[in-house]
Amino acid sequence: MALQARAEATRRKILESAVYLFSELGYGETGLADVLQRAGVSKGAFYYHFDSKEAVAGAIIEEYRTAVVEAVSARIDQSSPTLDTVIVTTFVTADTLRSDKAARVGNQLLQALSQISSVGTRVYADWTVNFVTMLTNALEGWESSAGQAAEVAEAAWTGVVGSYLLSEALGDDPYSRLAKVWRCAVRAIAPEAEIARYDDLIEQITSTFQRA
Repeated sequence: MALQARAEATRRKILESAVYLFSELGYGETGLADVLQRAGVSKGAFYYHFDSKEAVAGAIIEEYRTAVVEAVSARIDQSSPTLDTVIVTTFVTADTLRSDKAARVGNQLLQALSQISSVGTRVYADWTVNFVTMLTNALEGWESSAGQAAEVAEAAWTGVVGSYLLSEALGDDPYSRLAKVWRCAVRAIAPEAEIARYDDLIEQITSTFQRA
């Protein structure tokens, strides 16, 4: 047990050191030697846990995905998704990216590795399927989206991801951008009689997260 605890502590030091360095220097500018030096571990100890710098980045991305799932699960019940819960899910994700440094670095790595590795591509693909499925199920039975729920869901997801990326690049308020995405989306998704209610809901959610 003591050996296992030491091994886990070493793995954690490597990950925390990599998060710091990737945040400060960038993924491309961080070498394996930098990670080893900051973590205070040998090459042998590193390779016991990871076979490359990319593998470390992959582990950080997985922890980011776990952090988002846990944050969402703590706030809403996704077993019976509604449009309300889908909207909240996107705000919780944005809040996690803003408040959790490891999650923020994980998201940055996700973007970077999607260009050079299957890791980022796989995670984006999984999240796209999950979101589109969740929103499509939430729209089931709505005449306003009959026959095009999946297309509407994919368009909404594109807007959500785009708002995350643009807010990060410009350093502005992600919640305001998400609100704009959803105000447009509900006009393509919701019955006309429900639009005013969703506008109020979006304003309430936005204000709640901006004050947090």
